[in-house]
Amino acid sequence: MYCAFLRLSLAFLLVSLGFTASRADETLTYRWQGIDRTAILHIPEGAAGHAAPLAIVMYGSDDKAVNFQKNSGFDAVADRENFITLYPEAIDGAWNIKSKRPAINGEPVDDIGFFRTMIDDLVTRGIVDRERIYATGFSFGALMSYTLACALPDRIAAIAPVASAINEAQVSDCKTGHPMPVMMINGTGDEVQLYDGYIRSFGRLLSVPETTEYWRRIDGCTGENSKPLPHLNPHDLTRASLVQWSGCRANTGVELYRIENGGHCWPHLAVAGNGDPVDGPRFGGCSNDIETATEVWSFFKRYRLD
Repeated sequence: MYCAFLRLSLAFLLVSLGFTASRADETLTYRWQGIDRTAILHIPEGAAGHAAPLAIVMYGSDDKAVNFQKNSGFDAVADRENFITLYPEAIDGAWNIKSKRPAINGEPVDDIGFFRTMIDDLVTRGIVDRERIYATGFSFGALMSYTLACALPDRIAAIAPVASAINEAQVSDCKTGHPMPVMMINGTGDEVQLYDGYIRSFGRLLSVPETTEYWRRIDGCTGENSKPLPHLNPHDLTRASLVQWSGCRANTGVELYRIENGGHCWPHLAVAGNGDPVDGPRFGGCSNDIETATEVWSFFKRYRLD
């Protein structure tokens, strides 16, 4: 009995030590517009105790921060590369991106104020490096990354929207002529945020070529080149290529991962031994030729605010 109790106590101690050895994610809470707004903060061991780079990662409509934290693959990259990730929670599963306006007490949600408050708090507390703050997102989260680039160019160093172009209302509101490094990932077969854009009751979504041209002009890029990426899985019906614009203004760049036959998804690498991916998921084919979080961070880490 004593030995069994000792073994049980030792096991409990080891489990406890295991939990205390790893950093627990923190849920940040800010009172904004009379309600509590939250976000999940992930700080790897290598990013603790000093001002580290921050990637703000935003989900698409009707998702949750905890789900996207798990599915995006960003924390694994952050742990390896020693940067911080932040997963904000939207109101009613939607961001205020001019085409969809969630409300609080009858007033439009002030997402910009919420993001500014979070960023300034983390910088003031010495957690985040103010010169290396980045924004990425999927679908409507991608649209929110455009909004942040336009509204907070003094705080955001680069953006990487996935599975959406920019909408016309955002372009109208954007601070004219402010350079911004932009990396996009878009599928030509996206049936949700169409590659060629659309016109609906809440406004017009620009096409992907119009969006890259918009940022190319702002960043002053003068050249363009494209290269196909290695195709890693013969069962994957998509093909990926990387388009890069060159000769841009100092400390900017524009890139597009163009996924032929790609649908509305967040691409992940093919993993040997995991079985064949399903061709044609609910929102179209999903490329297995790139790992989105890895490519996004590879782009981000090249840039910082002046």
